Amino acid sequence: MERTSATGLVGKAIGGVLGVAALLILELVATMLVYTWLNLYRLDTTFGWLVRLSKSVLDLWASQLDLWFKGSSNAAYGTLFGELSPKAILLLMIGLVVGTLMRGLIKIIRGLAGGQH
Repeated sequence: MERTSATGLVGKAIGGVLGVAALLILELVATMLVYTWLNLYRLDTTFGWLVRLSKSVLDLWASQLDLWFKGSSNAAYGTLFGELSPKAILLLMIGLVVGTLMRGLIKIIRGLAGGQH
C-alpha cells in the first residue's frame, strides 16, 4: 500500500473541489444557453410546448402536496408554488437534463481515455 503525504492529500482535495466548481459553472452556462436558444429560436413550437408541460408538472406537484399535507398545503402553496412559475420549473428541468448529459459525456470520455470513473 502506497502512502501519500498530507500535502498530496490536500492538493487532491483542493483539485476535486475546484473541478466540481468548474463543472457546476459550465452546467449553469450551458443551461442558460439552452434556455435562451429555446426562447429565441423555438418560441412558437418547442419552447411553448415545454412551458405548457412544465405548467402541468407544477400543477401535479401542487396536487400531490395537497394530497400529502392536507393541513399545511395552503401555506406551502403560497410560499413555494406562488414563487415558481412554469418558466422557472422549465429552467430547473433543463438544468437537470443538461447536467445529466454533461456528466454522462464526461464519464464516457474518461472511460474511453482509460481514466478514473
